[in-house]
Amino acid sequence: MHPNLYELSFLLLHLYFAAFICTTGASSPSLFDGNLELPGGSIPSVSLEHLDPTLPPALPTQTPHCSQVVLQHDFADTVGPKPASANYTHPSDCPFPWTRVVLELSVAATDLQESRVAAIWIDGAEVLRTVTPIPMARGAFWRVHKDVTRYTALLRRLADGGGVISMMLENSNKVLPGVFSANVSLHYFRGPVDDSGSKSMSNAAHLPLDPFTAIPRTSSSPSPSPTGNMDPDFGTPTAAKVSAPRANGAFRKVYATIDGKYVGGHVPFPVIYSSAINPVFWAPVASIGAFDMPSYDLDLTPFLALMLDGQPHEIGLGVCSALPHWLVNANLHLWVDYWSDAVQAGPVEYFVPAIQMNRNAEWRNPDGQSEIGAEGLERFAGWVSSSRGNLTTEVRHKIKVKSQVQVQNRGAVTQIDFILKERTMVTVMRGNQWLARAQTVMDAPLQVQTAIVNAAGVPVLQKTRFFHQLMEAVSLSEGQAGSTTTRELTDRQDAEGSAVVGGGWGSGRSRSSYQYRDGSKCYARNVATAGGAVIQDRKASCFAVADDA
Repeated sequence: MHPNLYELSFLLLHLYFAAFICTTGASSPSLFDGNLELPGGSIPSVSLEHLDPTLPPALPTQTPHCSQVVLQHDFADTVGPKPASANYTHPSDCPFPWTRVVLELSVAATDLQESRVAAIWIDGAEVLRTVTPIPMARGAFWRVHKDVTRYTALLRRLADGGGVISMMLENSNKVLPGVFSANVSLHYFRGPVDDSGSKSMSNAAHLPLDPFTAIPRTSSSPSPSPTGNMDPDFGTPTAAKVSAPRANGAFRKVYATIDGKYVGGHVPFPVIYSSAINPVFWAPVASIGAFDMPSYDLDLTPFLALMLDGQPHEIGLGVCSALPHWLVNANLHLWVDYWSDAVQAGPVEYFVPAIQMNRNAEWRNPDGQSEIGAEGLERFAGWVSSSRGNLTTEVRHKIKVKSQVQVQNRGAVTQIDFILKERTMVTVMRGNQWLARAQTVMDAPLQVQTAIVNAAGVPVLQKTRFFHQLMEAVSLSEGQAGSTTTRELTDRQDAEGSAVVGGGWGSGRSRSSYQYRDGSKCYARNVATAGGAVIQDRKASCFAVADDA
């Protein structure tokens, strides 16, 4: 990687990776608010449309100026082949500039299939990673929308053709009758855009420095291997590697390096795979983050001094305390200062103490308990002298993780508790006065309880109760006397049900509650399901939310 670095004034690394939980869990006092109550009445037939009730405020509400399908493909037995690709050209009736670009992935399953991981690339830059649900009936379908405006510079570069849109949807080693038919579309908006609140909530704590240009560059191209994109140092997992001990239990951290120097990382939000725990839980409402898997921003501006010597540099990715097989990818966004003949930069602070880890375990096979706690605080700062003057960017990032597993009754009862807290603050200063500040606070508790039930002449059942929540608040401030905007969301799921051990049958019901607020604008949605069908779907505006409070 060797761009025109002397003009470089701002860097942002956008991390994509898969963090799945595939586990079981069970009874006893917990974070649950008593029994899970759902609306009464008759149960309708299984829903064909699978839903993701999150993030509608992040998308425009009006009709796009123009739209086009950029890729169509039927994915059947797709273990091994290269990703499906199509040449990209701009829509003739909708030239640049655009104020917003939204990607839409629509998929339909013709018959029985299993859940799979999929990804979409724009000319090698990954813009979406997603998980397919398990079709509960023939003709099941779903849609995923994602704001990809930050990649408009990449789309502009493809104006004269030559670029491609690619999609990989790995299938199964099994020969199953179902085929995933996928359409990828781009919707282009021009003029003022009513987005009902804001840009995407997740990972908003970076400060775009207009009028610099963001140039996304990717760390790798779509991989034809069955494992998808991953850190090449990890290689393909072997049976020996998969069975290796996990010394740090549930703690994982994905991080980036520049020439081997650590430059930041995140503990991943645990996304539940759509066949995990009890597949009926995720029919037809996806688990949190499954349709649009969380990605993470690392502000690398404090490290520009490492990059401005005119030499090639290596950006690396890694995972702490994990098995070798992880799907990891990143896009590098560069802001170029066209009003400076040269950009200078230097370091100010580099504080990365070791993460404090506490581990306790007491086991009397098979019962017992183990607990893992981790805390970390890191600070980076560096100055950049450009056409904006001499600015110092400071990044502060704090994490706290606690994981506990309890097994009782000769292995029949299990409870898993996981709590993740992160706080990130990015501040831009001129001298001793700060000009802009962005702060993101995230809290993500998870609990799974399971109990194995044995009865003579009756198949063994696993009864499960589940709780998962994402709470995130983002505040953006302009100067010490300037305005501050705050955006908050709470996304919660509760579920309970039973499944035959080994598969074959399951029942369950779930409740998904999503609330979003941005100043005077807000949105709420509550979806209740039972037996694979939606039995309640309520949406509310700010006024309705206030009336219910």
